[in-house]
Amino acid sequence: MKRGISVLLVTVLALAAIVIAGCAPEPTPTTPTTPTTPTSPTTPTTPTTPTQPAAKVIKWQFQGHPPVADYYHQAVLRIADHITTMSDGRLVVEPYAGGSIVPATEELQGVHDGVIQMGSACPMYNLNKFPQCALFDMVSGGMTALQMFLWHARGNGDALAAEMWESKMNVKYIGPQGFLPPEIFCQSNKKIDDPSDLKGLKMRCSGDGGEILASMGVSTVFFPGAELYESMQRGVIDAFEYASPFLNWGMGFHEVAKYLYLSPSRGPTDVAHVWVNRDSWEELSPDLQQIVYDAVHSVGFDYFAESVVRDDEALVKYLDYGTEIIRLPDEVETAFLAASQKFYDKRAAADPIYKKILDDHWAFKALCDRAGVK
Repeated sequence: MKRGISVLLVTVLALAAIVIAGCAPEPTPTTPTTPTTPTSPTTPTTPTTPTQPAAKVIKWQFQGHPPVADYYHQAVLRIADHITTMSDGRLVVEPYAGGSIVPATEELQGVHDGVIQMGSACPMYNLNKFPQCALFDMVSGGMTALQMFLWHARGNGDALAAEMWESKMNVKYIGPQGFLPPEIFCQSNKKIDDPSDLKGLKMRCSGDGGEILASMGVSTVFFPGAELYESMQRGVIDAFEYASPFLNWGMGFHEVAKYLYLSPSRGPTDVAHVWVNRDSWEELSPDLQQIVYDAVHSVGFDYFAESVVRDDEALVKYLDYGTEIIRLPDEVETAFLAASQKFYDKRAAADPIYKKILDDHWAFKALCDRAGVK
């Protein structure tokens, strides 16, 4: 009996094992791993692009001849800002007033020597080096501001100026900084009614106009504009020529001069030329050179337009202040123009380069006059 029970128990356990085995899930077959393709030893690895070096920043010092009080200094500030901005900071130009680095009116020499990289001044301040230079500034009885602008832009003015400046100096001539309307003939504390009143008149003058007045008996002297106010105030001089009405008003000259004589005969216009040290210029890339050119010319044209408007406004201020504004008497103007013609004829006869520039000046003026361009 016991043996039968044991056989039955074994049989039941065997059947249970089969059932359990049948209920277990079938194992999921393992997907074979795809073998990794080996890197070919002949395929080079792409190199990492190196970071580009920062662009080199060039810094220039730019001195113009006017003092800070002279509104013409604004042209220097604007040119410096234009160049720095248009170059996206690759060429940073720092502006300075006259006398900040080199003596005022000696900017050309400073550029030549490399003391400053860029400079501007009235051409006539360099008569000691270039007897012809005043022909690019103001010619007594000569071209007006608009005519001079056209002579430089579409005539031979720029080419002749570059030929002159670059013949002796280590400079690159860039162009005019901005022509101005006719200058005031003079501001004075002495009345001028006829040519005899010019004899012995102590007057600050410059350029050809100063030499012509000296030939008429004026006692001429030259010094920078920043010294004018005090010289008139102290009676060191009786009269002076400087610039156009709005510039002179800004210098406070209405406070020290009783009379203001108007005539375009002595100074039909005025201008400053801009130079760059030649070595510094040649270090610039072509695009930076073009930016310097464009900045000088665009500022110059805009400054001329602004000056015309400001001159009218300034004359009203002079009237309101009480300054006696007088048109230069015809007798004085006629005598001055006659003396001017003698002066230019004499200079041209003695200097072939002077004659070449002067002849081109008169020819272009005649062309403008015939076309009605004043």
